[in-house]
Amino acid sequence: MTGEVSGARPSPRDAPPRPARWVLAPAAVGGLLFSLGLLVEVRCAVDRCPAAGWSRFLALDAPGALPRLFTAAVFLAVGSTAALAVAGSAGRARWWWAVVLGVGVVLGTAKAASASSAAEQSGGRYTTLAVGVLLSAVGLPLLWRAGRRWAVRGATPVTLALTGCAVAVLGLDQVTALVRWTTSSPVALAVATGVEEGGEAVAALLLLAATSAWRPRRVRRGGRQS
Repeated sequence: MTGEVSGARPSPRDAPPRPARWVLAPAAVGGLLFSLGLLVEVRCAVDRCPAAGWSRFLALDAPGALPRLFTAAVFLAVGSTAALAVAGSAGRARWWWAVVLGVGVVLGTAKAASASSAAEQSGGRYTTLAVGVLLSAVGLPLLWRAGRRWAVRGATPVTLALTGCAVAVLGLDQVTALVRWTTSSPVALAVATGVEEGGEAVAALLLLAATSAWRPRRVRRGGRQS
């Protein structure tokens, strides 16, 4: 019988996430970059630093250094991926993904500009921490509830990945401060700095993977997704 549908096709919202295997490539680059940065930090702590150019460009937490710029680039890639999700969404879901886009751009810009360090110097470490915890504690549950209410595909995994970023950005910085306060060992401080900066990069990559896997695709004519 002509026009008969042989089987129900899943809607784009109910389709499973696409694997974000491509994120493994920047993850490998980041792993190499942060490993080299940690080696440089430890060598500077126990011996002489390598050539000035290498130590400056591979410093783990220096403004304009490659490790910091790598994490900033990953956050900006999250914003770009969320922009594609905005283009592929409709209704209120578009606004939800627009918020994720804004968060990615803000985090990437703040990381590149060392905004957290500047805020700590001007307002104090504990004030900056309190503001960050308050924003995360209020904003993330609201984002999740809005995503669930508006039936946003991937609201839970993306919000969980954002929560991981908040924990990494706010928590690991306090761990480094604790190491700095409890010991005068430059090696211990170098390792703590490596854990802090590397942890932020891992959290950013997980957020990128979640955003890429769960973002809605444009639906072309004929029901195919791009």
